[in-house]
Amino acid sequence: VHVFTGSSTVLGVYALVVAKLAGAKPVISLFGREDFEFTSVVPRMLFRFSTVLADSIDVNSTATGSLLPKELRPKVHVLLGAAEEPPRTGPRDIRSPPMVLFVGRLVARKGVDDLLKAFAIVKSRLPEVRLSIVGDGPEMGDLVKLREELGLQDSVEFKGTLTGPRLDQEYERSTIFVLPSKDVASDPANEGLGLALIEASMHAKPLIGTLHGGIPEIVRQGENGLLVPPGDPSALAGAMATILADPEAARSMGSAALQRAMSRFSWDRATDVLLESYSR
Repeated sequence: VHVFTGSSTVLGVYALVVAKLAGAKPVISLFGREDFEFTSVVPRMLFRFSTVLADSIDVNSTATGSLLPKELRPKVHVLLGAAEEPPRTGPRDIRSPPMVLFVGRLVARKGVDDLLKAFAIVKSRLPEVRLSIVGDGPEMGDLVKLREELGLQDSVEFKGTLTGPRLDQEYERSTIFVLPSKDVASDPANEGLGLALIEASMHAKPLIGTLHGGIPEIVRQGENGLLVPPGDPSALAGAMATILADPEAARSMGSAALQRAMSRFSWDRATDVLLESYSR
């Protein structure tokens, strides 16, 4: 019995109790700090019951597992995120202007405000560069306003939520994928892993991420991309400019990203690791 979400709810605890009584293996999943850090007593108590009842605590990254109390870590099993391998298309048209891509929910912890500030710096050096922001969320209005304040109306496009072939097309059009996540006081969540990084990797794109949550478990510094401190637009701009100025390095990083994604983040591999957690 796998309680995939809701380990801090009455229903989640009930399912685990029934599993124990039935002789089934009880398993829970956690995806980030927000799944087990609570401000009220009841969910904290229910979560504690769940961790006692569970034989295995499946997490999405080593970073998420490291946030748990030490006494729970023997139960921790790190699962792997995964993404579909897209249909192969021809190489990106080198005549197209270079494009930076972000995909994700538009919330403060995703750091899109830092991305816009960093992009303004890059654009002052490389006027032809473009930024595509895919996603929606409560920060949309403020981010559109920031785009206007920075004078980026002609080079930054908000695409809204895209799925399927339209999202694949956006990945294919991009030159670099960026995920600038950070901690914010108003949001207890963190970047448990960063599935959009895996999706971009499947499209053979070089990656830029922050030293935050599980991002460094996908982005290998200098191999498939670059890592920068969170909340640092200047460092983020430097990383983007570095890759954009060296197309050969960008291709090499993109190739390495694809190879790493295929070997570690395919659905076949993710399924094998999930089954391993059930057999522990």
